[in-house]
Order: sequence, then C-alpha cells, then structure tokens
Amino acid sequence: MAARHVVLGFGLCVSVVACKGPARTGESPDAQPPVVRTDAGTPDPDDLTWVTVPASDTRVQYTGRRYASEAGVVFSHPGVTIRARFWGDAVRMRLNDFGLGDETTTNFFDVSIDDGPPTRLEVRSGQPVYELATGLPVGLHTVEVIKRTETLVGVSEFVALEVHGELHDPPARPGLRMEVVGDSITCGYGSEVSLIPESSSWTAPTFTSKNENVTRGYAWLTARRLGAELVTVCYSGHGVYRNLDMSTSDLIPALYELAVPGRPAVWDARQYAPDVIVVNMGTNDTFAGGGTSAFLPDEAAFKAAYRRFLARLRELHPQARIVCTLGSMTDGYKQQERNGTVTSVHVGDWVTQLVLERNRAGDSRVYRHVMAVQDPNVDGVGEDWHPSPTTHQKMADALTRFIQEQVLR
Repeated sequence: MAARHVVLGFGLCVSVVACKGPARTGESPDAQPPVVRTDAGTPDPDDLTWVTVPASDTRVQYTGRRYASEAGVVFSHPGVTIRARFWGDAVRMRLNDFGLGDETTTNFFDVSIDDGPPTRLEVRSGQPVYELATGLPVGLHTVEVIKRTETLVGVSEFVALEVHGELHDPPARPGLRMEVVGDSITCGYGSEVSLIPESSSWTAPTFTSKNENVTRGYAWLTARRLGAELVTVCYSGHGVYRNLDMSTSDLIPALYELAVPGRPAVWDARQYAPDVIVVNMGTNDTFAGGGTSAFLPDEAAFKAAYRRFLARLRELHPQARIVCTLGSMTDGYKQQERNGTVTSVHVGDWVTQLVLERNRAGDSRVYRHVMAVQDPNVDGVGEDWHPSPTTHQKMADALTRFIQEQVLR
C-alpha cells in the first residue's frame, strides 16, 4: 500500500481556462466533468481521472461566513473551513488569493487529510493551484482546509477542488453550533509565539501573519472541547463603539452584518443559527485613546452600542444562549491621573451591568463569564502582547467549564 503524502505546492504549471458556465468555473485543462454515480460501487483504481468540483457543488461543505462570486466562494474570516470527502488518491485546490504577500499580508491555511495532523499552507496571489495531498492509498478520504489568518491579512476566493477520483457526500456536521464574536484575541493574533518578557521595558515582537492561527486560539479550542461547529466573526483592532485607532467606522457590530468585511454582501443570519454565541468585545474600546482627551472610554457610548448589539443578536437568534466575556489582555479597568486626581473606569463592570439589564428584562439566556487576565511572566505572550498558546488554553479551559456548567446544563 502506498504511503500517504500531504503536499503543499505552489508552482504547478496549470493554465487557467475560461469558464463555460457556473458548474465549470476554474476548470483545469486535464480535468474531466464530475462523475455522478448511481450505484453503490467505487471506481477501479486504474480508472481514476482528475475531476473538477466547482465551489458551488453542494457536496463541498463550508463552515463560516462567505458569499458566492462568479468564480467561486469568497471569504476572509479566520476559521472558515472547506471540507469534502472523496474516493481516490490525490486532491488539489484552485484558489484566488488577494493578500499582498508581505510578512503581514500573506494568508495561511491548515490542511488535514483524514483528521490527521494539519500542515500549514502558504498561499500567494497569482498561484492558482495548490496540491493538498498526493500518493494516498486509493480509498475514501476526507480533506479539510481551514483559513488560519484574518480579514486584514487578505480575502480569499475558493474556486474548485480537483480530485483524482470522485467526490462523495461530505461528513456529518457536529450537532452543536457555536459562534464567537470578537477582536484580535478571537482571531488568534500572535498565537504561534510564546515569549517571557525580559523586563518592564521589553518590547514584544510585532504582528506577522505566519504566527496568527485561529486554531490555537481560545475560541477554536473551546469549540473542539464542546464538540461544536465554530464560526468566528472577528477583526483585530476593532471595538464596540470605538476602534483602537480611535476611528468609529467598521465597528464590530457593523461588521457582524456582513459576510466579508469591506465587501457589500450582507450575511443572511438564516444560513447559520448558533446554539451558543460568545461575545468577547471591549478590549480595543478600553485600550484606545492614548495621548488624547478621550483616554478613558465613555460609559454611555459603550453601553449604548453594546446594548444595541445584544438586542440585535437576540433579534437574529431568538433561541441562542449568549455569553458575554472580556479578556484576557485586560479585564476592562483603566485609570488616569491628572493633577493628583485619579479617575478610573471599568469596562468589565459595564458588561456585567448590561447582562444583568437583559436578565431583568426577561432574557435569561444571556450570561456573564469573567475571563482571567493573562500573566505574561508565567505564561508568556504572543506578538504585540497578545495571549500566548498557554494563555489561550487556560482561557479555553475556563470558558468550556462555564458553558458546560452554566449555559448548557
């Protein structure tokens, strides 16, 4: 039996041909029309041919926000997953990527075959075809491709799978659906790095896309512990009523309405009805304002925006259980000293008050989870002082217990 090889290739000499219709978008020159089998048999290994499976094929399974384009399926959030099952011995992917290709704008994916350990795939604009696996034992296999990087790194467009064999129906989905809404922490920013600060003046390494990995983040780890399917809606530097750079456009509540940030396609919430929604927002609202008169976040503005967002979530998902948390880079406390007078605010307390407000109004399916603040001297930090892998694991452990004991009981 031949050994299995997972191959991540870039420079394949495959030309792009004009599509002849929606079902043939992105077809390569040596591809054959998809085989439709009406019997329960399997193809003879000697009869295997390359078959192009367009992104629109219903047997290709997607998890995460996306929209259909002329060429395929467009997406950008980390954690978007493409999954398919096929009979054969090799599989490759056609992808258009719009990252700019430098150290902060190169997209990365995880590729797994048959639930095996993932292999990192680096993608580039202008490289249309990527081998995902070759030399597999002829048989039934599952391929899974997960976007590790977030929207600010670049948007991607999946065009087709090319299978050396034939496509089968996808595997069953998990029974529990989970959605996590947040910022860079939820995106897994810097989660491949773990460094202990050398001193109080130590400078952490800055962002690189190769070290962003949503699958090492607390959201992904929590979902896996719960056996849940996960959709993330997150964007680094964005907040509830103000962003880290003090801008007020593209706030997270506004981004929540879109399939892909920066693109006009509105997300149809009926496509995904989460059982549990985790909201981890407020970090950027807290940290913003350095060197300005608005150093301290505004309580009224924050509460008004957060209150509207909770109401919107409830409107879209009447039965969902909503968990509000904050962390782990801050618990929301911030103080300012001027002329010997100390003034402080606590965004975390504001979140608690908003949850109690919902509860008193009769919405018992909104919960407050208190996230512990990270300890860099013990657990290290990732890029730009973001949570390390150890901190993400601790966050996931605590959140998993809370959901199991308080939310899903």
